[in-house]
Amino acid sequence: MTDLTTRVREHYSATNLPNRIKSALATTVPDEQKLTVAQLAPLDQFHTRGILATTELAEAAELAPSMRVLDLGCGMRACT
Repeated sequence: MTDLTTRVREHYSATNLPNRIKSALATTVPDEQKLTVAQLAPLDQFHTRGILATTELAEAAELAPSMRVLDLGCGMRACT
């Protein structure tokens, strides 16, 4: 197992991860303010090439901002 694999497993197996994320975000923006994609990207785009790859995939799928997309099984296990 690579060091990176170990680090990813440790990150996602951490206890109380959803509350830790909420606490980190609370220091970024006030509760009443909506989060932007740019503010969430470092947490949400935890994969190779980050939000750039997500943007390219959305463009390849010809997704438009007015469309709705169901994202199944692509989030953090601890948050489900």
